[in-house]
Amino acid sequence: MQQGLGIAALAMAIIAVFIPVVGPWLTIVVAALAAFAYGPGFAMAIASIVLNFINLIFMSPSFWVGTGVTGKIVPILLLGASAAAIVILIMSNNKHKESTD
Repeated sequence: MQQGLGIAALAMAIIAVFIPVVGPWLTIVVAALAAFAYGPGFAMAIASIVLNFINLIFMSPSFWVGTGVTGKIVPILLLGASAAAIVILIMSNNKHKESTD
C-alpha cells in the first residue's frame, strides 16, 4: 500500500507542474499522500516532495502572485505542508525500519 501512495504522490506532483492555478494547491494532496508512503514507497515520496518544492519555488508564477495578494499565509501553508510531510515520512520510515529489523 505504501508503494501505491508513493506512486500516486509522484503522479500528482507531476500533474501539479502543468496545472497553472490549482497546481500549487495540489501540494497539500501530494504532501498527504507522500507522508504515509514509508517503506517501499520512500524514494518516490521523497521525489514527489522535492518536485513540489521545485514547482512551488521556481516554476509556479501563481504561487508568487498569491503571495502578493494574500500575504505570507499561503506560502507558509503550502511550503509548511511539504516540510511537515517530509518530517512525518522520515519518522514513519524510521519506525518501519525498526519494526522490520
